[in-house]
Amino acid sequence: MANERTKPGAFARLVEELAPGGRLVRARHLRGGLGARMQVLDIERADGTRVKVSLRRFVRAHRSSKPDHVAHEYRILQLVEEAGIPAPRPLLLDTEGRLFDVPAIVLTYLPGRPLFASRDLTSWADQLAQALLSIHALTNDDVDLSWLSLYDREGMRNEIGRREEQARERGTLGREVHALLKAEIDRIRWLEPTFVHDDFWPGNTVWRYGRLVGVIDWTSAELGDPRADVSQCRADIALSLGLDAADAFLEAYQARAAQPLPDVWYFDLFRGLRALIYYEQWLEGYDDVGLTHLRSSLARERVEAFLHTALDRARRAV
Repeated sequence: MANERTKPGAFARLVEELAPGGRLVRARHLRGGLGARMQVLDIERADGTRVKVSLRRFVRAHRSSKPDHVAHEYRILQLVEEAGIPAPRPLLLDTEGRLFDVPAIVLTYLPGRPLFASRDLTSWADQLAQALLSIHALTNDDVDLSWLSLYDREGMRNEIGRREEQARERGTLGREVHALLKAEIDRIRWLEPTFVHDDFWPGNTVWRYGRLVGVIDWTSAELGDPRADVSQCRADIALSLGLDAADAFLEAYQARAAQPLPDVWYFDLFRGLRALIYYEQWLEGYDDVGLTHLRSSLARERVEAFLHTALDRARRAV
């Protein structure tokens, strides 16, 4: 990314499209975003007022940088806006890289940062749960979501099959988790699919003055079982803060949900196995949002504790 060059006059042309007659006052890089280069642009309009926007320039070699994928993400952002889900609003789409030679999206800027450690764990967990429930409230009964990809039981079964060798490489725990996932998948009742974020965790939320103001990074949103989102967030919270915080989030979600979530342990095992396989790669993203205390040994210890807890709950359920 450091070697990518900006086309001469690209920012001026972008500003003219967003605010005719305006000028760019300042561009500031944002942390995070492995698949895209993120910047905040401070723009002065022709009338002298100012506005900040977020520029997301996709990394050319990244899998999400293809024009059709970028256009799909922009359509998801439009859906999120129409549904009233707290998130940045889409402002401009450039799939072909006419401005910066790479696909780009411009969004409204949400001031704030991810929030992990909070003195009021109950409020923090409740706000996370409310945000996720606002996502899961969107179904095909409300709007046509048939254009979204669907991750169903067969998709999960296929992924479990692909993960077998990776699970074995993680030792006895990986093998035990994988075997149970494979054995129990047909006994789990699959919930009606809802809109899911697919990468919901505190690092993809924006907070200001202790309040959650938006959810970001919608690149992999799809239709699926809401428990996958819940367990992904639980695995991330367990890794970053510990099991007590992960359980507080689940309790907050369950308290506000229209109906109890059955068999969460299964989805904890499924998403927890991903964490066991990929936690070393995840640490790069954790470090980028300020969780510099998380080292490989602590991360593995916490992921293993999360999986052992899920296994204990599985033994009581099956």
